[in-house]
Amino acid sequence: MKLSFIVDSASDLKINDEYKDIPLTIVPLNVQFGEDHYLDGVTITEDEFYKRMSIEPELPKTSQPSPQSFFEAFQKELNKGNEVLYIGISSNLSGTVQSATIGKSMLTEEEQDRVTILDSGIASGGVQILLNKAIEMTKKDTSLKDIVQQLERTKSGLKGYVLLETLENVKKGGRISAVQGAIAGMLNIKPMISIIDGVVETIGKFRGSKKGLTKMKEMILEWKLENPEKTLYLIHSYSSAEEVEKEFHELFELNSFPKVIYTRFGSTIGTYASEKAIGFVAH
Repeated sequence: MKLSFIVDSASDLKINDEYKDIPLTIVPLNVQFGEDHYLDGVTITEDEFYKRMSIEPELPKTSQPSPQSFFEAFQKELNKGNEVLYIGISSNLSGTVQSATIGKSMLTEEEQDRVTILDSGIASGGVQILLNKAIEMTKKDTSLKDIVQQLERTKSGLKGYVLLETLENVKKGGRISAVQGAIAGMLNIKPMISIIDGVVETIGKFRGSKKGLTKMKEMILEWKLENPEKTLYLIHSYSSAEEVEKEFHELFELNSFPKVIYTRFGSTIGTYASEKAIGFVAH
């Protein structure tokens, strides 16, 4: 039985040539600016999202897809005679996995037995790491049960680190006061956050981007030393991969890694990270 893959748009995945022969579906989250509603990555692009967010006085609201959206996505793949593996954004960050679970319960019992839901414990590039691992194992005719067991082990080691360029969105979101935000702005404070098991924590504050990037460099090189053959997953909210390369150019050559995958934050993470955030996923 063939395995179909489903992720949500909080994976920030783009279906490029690498995935053209893979049965893969992306279920979009919802984005709302005032009275304007959009489907993440479908009716609003990343460029449009960041442009709109920069001029709005309040942050956009994001919400999980409806159970009906997942029901339809599951049903479509099941009707092809396939099994389904959904890898979702951490349930600690969004209600999306819960929505998928309800969508699954709308299927018949026989159909439910062919749908597996995995809470990734992370988002963005971290979900892509799990997806790519699953695809790789599928090509080796690994059973779904063994794939899921391996993904559970892999996800326990996933850690995301992001250096924020601005606290403006954190201020808009009410996480800090306007006064705190103004002081941080005057002092040019750049916070670094971690995302581990779906929990977001501030792990450092730096006076200026250069000091923050230098710390990020140290963390990446330390990770590389222990994982010399692994792909580097860079996560960011710059306008392009070329801009990310430029930021890191003075610190190290990215071509020293076997492979680099660039993932631009969509609306879910981008709402709080704002523009010019940069980081990586350790795996």
